[in-house]
Amino acid sequence: MRAANIGVNLHYIPVHLQPYYREHFGFKLGDFPQAEQYYREAISLPLYPDLSQEQQDYVVETLKDILAYD
Repeated sequence: MRAANIGVNLHYIPVHLQPYYREHFGFKLGDFPQAEQYYREAISLPLYPDLSQEQQDYVVETLKDILAYD
């Protein structure tokens, strides 16, 4: 997506992997595998009020192309 000039980000770092929770509660990698899997696989697509219909279509078509790639 970034190669197509579409800004994507990773968000929602699992709480148990945040430094405070690791240090104070002893959480570690592997304690909540579903949260960790979501973190590894999820992306945040562009979403804001000024995103034009043309830009939305471009994001959708680019994502479809990537997902269809074998």
